Amino acid sequence: MMPLPHPTFRATIITVCFFLLSAGLAGQATTVYTDAWRIFKKAEADQADNLLAKAQRQYAEVLKMLLPVHQPEAELLRTKAELNQAKIAVKLGKVEGEKLILDFVRRYQPDPIANEALLEVANFYFNENELEKAVDYYKRVPSELLTPDQRAEMNFRLGYANFVQKKFGDAKRYFQLSKSTQGDFYYPTNYYLGMIYFFEGNYDGAVGQFKIAEKSPEYSQYIPYYLTQIFFAQRRYDELIAYAAPLISAGRGVRNTKEMSQLLGQAYFEKGDYARARPLLEEYARNNRRMQEEELYQLGFTQYKLNDFAAAAKSFQEVATQNSLVGQSASYYLGDLELRKGNGAAARTAFGTASRLDFDPALKEDALFNYAKLSYELDYPADAITAIESLPPSSRYFLQGQELLGEIFNSTRDYQRALDILERMPNRTPKLEEAYQRAAFGRGMELLRAGDDAAAKVLLDKSLLRPVDAVLRAQSIYWLADLANRQEDYPTSINLTNQFLTLARSVQGLPPQSSVYTANYLQGYNYLKQNNHAASLDYFTAAVEGIERNLPYITDADVRERILGDAVLRAGDAYLSRNQYDQAIRFYNDAINRKTTGYVYALFQKAMIEGLRNRNADKVLALEQLIQNYPKSEFADDALYQLALTYQQLNRPQEALPPLRRIVSEYKVNSTLVNQSLLQLGLISYNLGNREAAINYYKQVFSNNPDAGESARAKDALREIYVDDMGRADLFFDFFETLPGQEVNADGREAITFEAAKGQYENGNYDRAIPALTDYLRQYPRAPNALAATFYRGDSYVATRRYNEALPDYETVVNAGPSSYYLPALKKGSLIAYNSLQDFQRAFRLFAQLETAADTEETRVDAQVGALRAAYRLKDTRATEEYARKVANNPAAPADQQTTASFYLGKIAYDRNDYPTARTAFERVMANSDDEQTAEARYLHANIFYVQRDLDKAQSLALEANRESSGYPYWVAKTVILLADVLRDKGDIYNARAALEALLENYDEDATVVAEARQKLAIVQNQIDANSRINNGSNVQPGYLELDNGGGGN
Repeated sequence: MMPLPHPTFRATIITVCFFLLSAGLAGQATTVYTDAWRIFKKAEADQADNLLAKAQRQYAEVLKMLLPVHQPEAELLRTKAELNQAKIAVKLGKVEGEKLILDFVRRYQPDPIANEALLEVANFYFNENELEKAVDYYKRVPSELLTPDQRAEMNFRLGYANFVQKKFGDAKRYFQLSKSTQGDFYYPTNYYLGMIYFFEGNYDGAVGQFKIAEKSPEYSQYIPYYLTQIFFAQRRYDELIAYAAPLISAGRGVRNTKEMSQLLGQAYFEKGDYARARPLLEEYARNNRRMQEEELYQLGFTQYKLNDFAAAAKSFQEVATQNSLVGQSASYYLGDLELRKGNGAAARTAFGTASRLDFDPALKEDALFNYAKLSYELDYPADAITAIESLPPSSRYFLQGQELLGEIFNSTRDYQRALDILERMPNRTPKLEEAYQRAAFGRGMELLRAGDDAAAKVLLDKSLLRPVDAVLRAQSIYWLADLANRQEDYPTSINLTNQFLTLARSVQGLPPQSSVYTANYLQGYNYLKQNNHAASLDYFTAAVEGIERNLPYITDADVRERILGDAVLRAGDAYLSRNQYDQAIRFYNDAINRKTTGYVYALFQKAMIEGLRNRNADKVLALEQLIQNYPKSEFADDALYQLALTYQQLNRPQEALPPLRRIVSEYKVNSTLVNQSLLQLGLISYNLGNREAAINYYKQVFSNNPDAGESARAKDALREIYVDDMGRADLFFDFFETLPGQEVNADGREAITFEAAKGQYENGNYDRAIPALTDYLRQYPRAPNALAATFYRGDSYVATRRYNEALPDYETVVNAGPSSYYLPALKKGSLIAYNSLQDFQRAFRLFAQLETAADTEETRVDAQVGALRAAYRLKDTRATEEYARKVANNPAAPADQQTTASFYLGKIAYDRNDYPTARTAFERVMANSDDEQTAEARYLHANIFYVQRDLDKAQSLALEANRESSGYPYWVAKTVILLADVLRDKGDIYNARAALEALLENYDEDATVVAEARQKLAIVQNQIDANSRINNGSNVQPGYLELDNGGGGN
């Protein structure tokens, strides 16, 4: 606040009063008056020493002493004591203070001493900055009773009080009343009147008043700053420079030189003289902790124009966080200079920030297109697509954007999003048609890998509607042929495979999984399934020759190992079916030497060929070696059974018994030959004359879930023994009476009822099959066909998507024990429990049983992978790790399933904070797959480095993961949040904020992720605000004006 003159207008009144008082008192001699006078003087002294409470008590004592005295002198003394007592009450803030003053004024007006009371209390409130009260008391003073100097002082104080309260109209009126009155308040009045004119924009009026105030030494040092502001406001930059530059150079006698220097720098800036502007603007920035956003922007732009991009970037970054036109412009130029520096990532961030603000539409459009281009170039296709979609058709960048969109769609992995956008485009360019073809094919393959065959077929068909790229067209045809094969539509698969093979001759660059040799392999199976062994032989041998010829160039492990090995076996089978034994053995030996998956099958087939050649001794030797060396093989039970049959053919029935007994005892759970073996054991025992053993074996059939045929054979054999041989029909009937559902009856109602229900099932009339099978099971719950009926009903429930009802039927079949339906029920039930019902406890149990019962290594691996996934969902760490290691160590597991095992091993290690093990596992996943679990592995891998505080590596991996996982938006979003955390921890809060803002602009699929991003953004924004130098507000008390307090001087 400017220093104010000392009040003087009370001097005359006080002098007169004390003269009268002194004269009167000199003539008095009474003891009362003398004592009162002595106490009054002591009260005055205490009041002067600020002992107000004590003085107040003494004034009250004077009033009490003089109450009965009525001489004029005593009245005057009493009046003065009463006034001082009221003033002290006001100063002490007592409630009765103002009342005492007002009562005093009412009693003594129009006596001048009443005005003195009003002025005293008004001055007190004025000095205490209680301006509203001060104004109220000043207004009560009759100004016509005051001298000109007193009026000038009171008008100044009234003007000043209103001025500070921003009541400029009232303030101006009071200042104007006394602006011409010479005296102590002449210069202050004109100074503040000039200030009002200055605030009102009346610069000419302001200059006039300032010229008067400038003559006062007290104000002359302030005036240059205001005149400089006026010149700047009036855009009189040349005058400003001419006026201010010499004063600043002199460096003395002027206040606010810092602010004047800034104005001078801004004048140079406005004239485009950036070289002169820069040192002045930089000096101001160095000496000010808080600045307006426009001031920082001017500094940054000056540095930018002088090509000092490093300094400009720092200045612009301080402003770029602002949600304003200045912030938008700063972000745009920050992007431009970062681009000139070759820092595309930082430029992309800055342009993205500018593009999200709407203050300057043209600048927003420029920034948006630059952001789109850089996003594409830096492998952020999703962000690039969003940006281009935001360009309206009226934009000058629209056509360029459409071209860029074609390039993006031809390289992006976010196929679903590309399809969504492209399908909305009515007129696509050839480049966009190719992009559509690629996106449809890519999305179809994603769905195929996810097991959604029906949806995959729709997308692959769509890709063929726009056959711009021949390689993509060929691949689509191949995988449609593969799908038809899986659906057992072999004629369609044959036709499509032929189309592919024709097209493949004219294209290059086909991947191994959809190549000529894998197509030959597929076609071989198509003909094999149609029992056309001659055709299948040609294609399987062509597949083998093609893969072997290209083996040095094939990196796909599935093609090199599984497909090649299986093609070798199938070629051997094809030769065997044509009785070309030597050629068959050549291929079987090839499989055995390669140790390919299923080579034990080749050993079994070689043994069978020995039998076909009537070399039964060699056959027996080969089978016994297979059983001895591979007792846990899926062909061990077949080998045992064939060994028993061979011994029977050699008329060595006693030697046939041990292999059959071994099947019953060791392979009861997972062999379909148990009942066949029991029937053979019964027959051999009967032929050897051991009737009791035969009866026992035949009876065991009925405790092992026989099908109708097995049950009939066992029943016929028992009837022959009991009835024909022993003549004991009663024993025959008694045995079957103990078996519910197996009672001997003459009618065929059960069989007819079952066949009728089964017919509905086989014809695909599932809605009719379900009640028919249910009715059959209600009537014949223990019949031989009850197990089959339960299984068929489960299938019917699946076909009608009633999974909750299907699973109990499959579990009933499983709980009944081994049967021909046991294995398929386990397969279907486990998948329903895991995928459809997400009952992971039941799924784990069924997958574990399936592993034990598996009849092929492929089935066993699938069961292990299923148990692994279910165990992880159950948070059963021990079981998860157990099954992950089983899959990882299973040579029959395809590469993708071994990768899945590595993924779960990595997650277990990650959950245990065993980061070295987790890293190794995730790196295997990333090297060998590209699906959703790969995207998660990339995220977790990057997060490990973040947790370990290797922020540079974490940032690099997060950026890479963001690019590589673009087809999986959830994991992209999680990775962006991780990247923001890394940037924030590195102190790059500007880019951290930009990353989160871009995420929230582009992603809304998962509410939890969105909430997390918003929370992180709030944290970053608070950090930005806390560190910001931007000062767009004011610290002034609401309703009051911030005045120059003499700062910024020399």
